[in-house]
Amino acid sequence: MASLSQKIASDQAVIGLIGMGFIGLSLLEVFGDKGFPLVGYDLNTQRVEMLKRAEAYYNFMPVKKLHAWIEKKQFTPSSDPDILNSADVLIISVPTSLDHHRLPDLSSLKGAFTTAASHLKKGQLIILQSTTYPGTTEKEFLPILEARGLKVGKDFFLGYVPEISDPGNPDYSFTNVPRIVSGITPACRDLVEQLYKKIGCKVIPCPSTQVAEAAKILQNTYRLVNISLVNEMKIMFDRMGMDIWEVIEAASTKPFGFTPFYPGPGIGGDCIPVVPFYLSWKAQETDGPSSLIDLAGSINLSMPHYVVEKVTEALSARKKSLAGAKILMLGVSYKKDVNDLRESPSLRILTLLKEKKAEVFYHDPLVPVLDKLRYYPDLHLKSVELDYKKWGAYDAILIATDHSCYNWKEIVAHAALIIDTRNVTKGLADPEHKITKA
Repeated sequence: MASLSQKIASDQAVIGLIGMGFIGLSLLEVFGDKGFPLVGYDLNTQRVEMLKRAEAYYNFMPVKKLHAWIEKKQFTPSSDPDILNSADVLIISVPTSLDHHRLPDLSSLKGAFTTAASHLKKGQLIILQSTTYPGTTEKEFLPILEARGLKVGKDFFLGYVPEISDPGNPDYSFTNVPRIVSGITPACRDLVEQLYKKIGCKVIPCPSTQVAEAAKILQNTYRLVNISLVNEMKIMFDRMGMDIWEVIEAASTKPFGFTPFYPGPGIGGDCIPVVPFYLSWKAQETDGPSSLIDLAGSINLSMPHYVVEKVTEALSARKKSLAGAKILMLGVSYKKDVNDLRESPSLRILTLLKEKKAEVFYHDPLVPVLDKLRYYPDLHLKSVELDYKKWGAYDAILIATDHSCYNWKEIVAHAALIIDTRNVTKGLADPEHKITKA
């Protein structure tokens, strides 16, 4: 019988995915391109059925290629975990989340590893590709797998590869981003390294899974701290009568020692608003300092309140009250030109506006309906029609996400009042003083 290394080398290893979100689909695509047979498991039956119908559930991730492989029997998606019985490699890519107290919630990951353990067989490679705190792979999940009596590094292999992606950015495909790889034992790491090299990735071996887990958290924490810093400076400079965007433009002329970060209404996505708090929670075990992370997080969480304050001030300057005002938000996804709502600050802003008795509306070409949201069960809205001439009927237009579809000049021409959180109105004529930066 061929070893797993031999199967990888000959493109014969069956690649199984637990979790078919964006990272899972990206993995399936790159392994499928190399000719590997694929199986995918996801609890979400709607996702599985959409794949079978060649329907994309992310606007930035087409699935025609995956559907073609379904037709050719190279790829089988299913909501039945028994589909994983044939897998030689099992890659786990499920969401990392926080509970309502902003503490790490490992329930999805533990469920995935329990599923993996029930399909564990000798010679199999298990890879975690979800972000988590240092020590999780070895301390939390390895025992779940070894409980079946098999020994890691001998009977089966376990590794960790951080998920690193920029959804919607065509400049960073899966294979042209260096992949940090690690394993519980050297034999585990060697197999992980071989697998990712096979699909064309530059690999960065780590001495342990803990180092690899920590590296990913450092990347996200670096961005959280710096974006929160510039958001705090935005508020500070606004009160001094300065535009933060002009300050950043001037500061960015320094050719060394400065990296520009840009403000906004808050931070969204599945990593930056979530992952650093895994580290600050873990640091409590060692009495380690985490105050900077916690402070950065609190600044980020306060940004929707700041935006609502700016809306209130802008209306008040026109002798209007926020209560009863008609507010149209442009863009509800967390990022430009993607339909991803995870941790989007727009949802919090809409909720705060509603709590203050404003009449809220939104337009987003990528998100036609807001309904059945995990943290915002009271939001039930449909995207309004894209008609600039009608948008003058709203008391204020709040620019939350700068989708490429919008004609900012037309919006400024027809709007009664604009609150701009993305600096998209820079350079546009504003003789009537319609525009407020937030």
